[in-house]
Amino acid sequence: MDILLGILAIVVGAAVCLAGLRLFVLLLPVWGFVVGFLGGAALVTALAGDGFLSTTLGIVVGIVLGIAGAILSYLFWYVGVILAAGSAGSLLGATLFAAIGVKSTWALFIIGVIIAALFILAAFIIQLPIYLVIVNTALAGATVVVGGLLLIFNKVDRADIGTTAAWQQIHHHWLLWLLWAVIAAIGIGSQLTAVEQATLPDERWGRLPQSV
Repeated sequence: MDILLGILAIVVGAAVCLAGLRLFVLLLPVWGFVVGFLGGAALVTALAGDGFLSTTLGIVVGIVLGIAGAILSYLFWYVGVILAAGSAGSLLGATLFAAIGVKSTWALFIIGVIIAALFILAAFIIQLPIYLVIVNTALAGATVVVGGLLLIFNKVDRADIGTTAAWQQIHHHWLLWLLWAVIAAIGIGSQLTAVEQATLPDERWGRLPQSV
């Protein structure tokens, strides 16, 4: 099962990394659901101290917030940009502090929320939503690819999916850092070639036109 999940993670991660902008434009509700689901499940994990998605409550809360994220992303396309920025900030913040020795799940969750809020604020201020999407999806996709490889080679457990386990492995092995950086760079380069094909509208708080 771990091998199948690892392969699936690699495929999905590669798609997000290499074509995140187009996928973002075409699958906004899916993106909103995924971010909302992972955020809700992570919240329950932080509060209850259980493994990620190891309880019915975590799954239910994840589904509820996932549906909310999907609806909001469908009605207001820029919500998807905000969710992407927030999820990237949360992952980065929790990872950095885990790397310097913070082990409390609750503390890492709070840190992730704070950094996510800063990234969301930046998303409001910066007038370049396309490049926010490109960078966020390339970095996230690269992390999922590396996480999938680690799962295949039994370096992380299924219970660690959605946590900072993959990032902690990357932090401790410079080859994984290099692999992650190369994959992310390739993803950013690939997506930059498609910028002209996915021009986002100036009006942020509305549905994304189907012609985009």
